[in-house]
Order: sequence, then structure tokens, then C-alpha cells
Amino acid sequence: MPDPDLLWRLNPENTGPLATNELGLRDSAYNADADINILVLGDSVAWGDGVLMEHTFPFLLQQNCNKLAAPKTVEVINSGVPGYSTFQQLKYFELRGRALKPDLVILQFCLNDVVERYQRLARYGGDNRFLGIDTRQSISGIRGFLFRNSKAYERFSRYLQNTSRARSEYEVRKMARNQLSEELDEAWDLVTEEIDKIRRLAADRDTPFLLMIAPYRFQLSNSKGLRQPQDRLIQYAKAHFIPCVDLLPDFVDYSSNYVLFNDENHFSLYGHQVAARALVQPVQRLLKSRHARD
Repeated sequence: MPDPDLLWRLNPENTGPLATNELGLRDSAYNADADINILVLGDSVAWGDGVLMEHTFPFLLQQNCNKLAAPKTVEVINSGVPGYSTFQQLKYFELRGRALKPDLVILQFCLNDVVERYQRLARYGGDNRFLGIDTRQSISGIRGFLFRNSKAYERFSRYLQNTSRARSEYEVRKMARNQLSEELDEAWDLVTEEIDKIRRLAADRDTPFLLMIAPYRFQLSNSKGLRQPQDRLIQYAKAHFIPCVDLLPDFVDYSSNYVLFNDENHFSLYGHQVAARALVQPVQRLLKSRHARD
């Protein structure tokens, strides 16, 4: 459904596999009294496309952490929404996520955040419809008024969108090349700028920040030769002292025995299990480090 700040959000559902909780998220009931809060910012990977909510890595991470933290309780808040890119994850954290007072923030990063057209076209007012939402209704201020009421302004915005589409390469596979186009370099700059804003917002409240990089299925066939996107993110993370979990090596280790993807980028229930296990130790270290400072 439309959202004035985020363009869209989850449609409230009371029952069934797409049920949302009191926070409007596809997650178990929110435990406001938990001793430790972990906020996951993500997209359809964290949301759990193709799997039950109980099989998503945020839910499994919560189970694993509660076993290790007992008698303390851990709440992992899964704010993943299909289609979200880093600009929406940043906005969610700024407007709603920080109010939940997380002890740790995890950004689940999907490689299509770089090439997702909403990442590149958000500045031009989105598109008429996406996931069933007329995103023009979600644009606020004078720009939104002009976009909805001025045919000339709408035509100009469409021209900007079409020009951007024509100049940009949106296929994730192209990011694995050694030589990137100017457009993809620009898209990377936009993404890392937004990640850095999330990092700074978390740092303002002395909240640890963890970057988790979700791989694509095609990378498993040549994990060393097709990992340029991961290497670029890891280099950025090291330069900014951001702990980083690269899931690609773990997925390669398990891929011979398990089917880890339901499609090109969405994890199967086994993929979610691998992701949850890979996160446990980094999460424990960061929480321990924060509690030591406190």
C-alpha cells in the first residue's frame, strides 16, 4: 500500500503466510520487553520471498541468539519489504527504526540495490505503478503536486526517467565485470552514500552496525571470478570500519549439498538457515562489545 515517506509499505494482513505484526512488518509478535533489540533493514530477501516467515534468516537468527543469550531475551525486528532499496532502508531507519532503540542494526544488502531502477529514479518521482502502487500518490510537497497535476511536469519527469533507463545498465551480472560503466560507478556511489548515512545515524546513538551481503545464485558457479560487487563493498566497509558478513563463501561451501536459492536471488529455507548461522558469531561479538562499553 502507498506510504508518504517510503513510497510503499506492507499491506496489513491479520492471518495467513503474509500476516503482519503490530509494527506492520512480516514478523512474529513484537516483544517490546526484550533485553536486546536487533533491527534488520532489508528487502524481499529478508522479508522471505518464497518461504514462510518462520524460515526467514531474521527469525532464525532470533532463535539462535536467544539460545545463546538465555536468560536474557533477544528480539530481532525484520523490517524487510519487497522492492526496498537503500534509500528506503535509510528513510525507514531514520523515521521509524531508531524509535525502536535497537542495540544493533543489520543492513541486508542485495546486489540489485545498485541497479534497482527505484534507486536510480527515485529522484525523478518513481514510476506510475510498482508492486500495484501508484507511487505518484506517495510523493509529497510541491514536487508531488506538480507530478500529479501538471502534464508538462509529468512529461519532463518521464523524459528524465527514460533517459536514465537508456543510459544505465541494470543487470546485476554486469556488475561482476572488471570494468564498470560510468552509470554503474555512479549508482555505486549513490548506494554507498546511503549506507554511510545509515552508519552515521546508528553511530549517533552508539549503535553497532553490521553489513550483510547477500549473493546471487549465478555467483556460485565462479565465486572467485564473479565477486567484484562483494569485494567493492568489503573495501568500502573496511575503509569505514564497518563489520561485514559476506555470505558468498558460506553459500559456496553448502551449495554442493543443499539448494540454497528459490530463484536468482531469493534464498530457499536452507539458504536462510545458512545466513542465520553465518550471522550469529558477528552479532554476538558486536553485542558483547557494546555491552562492554556500557
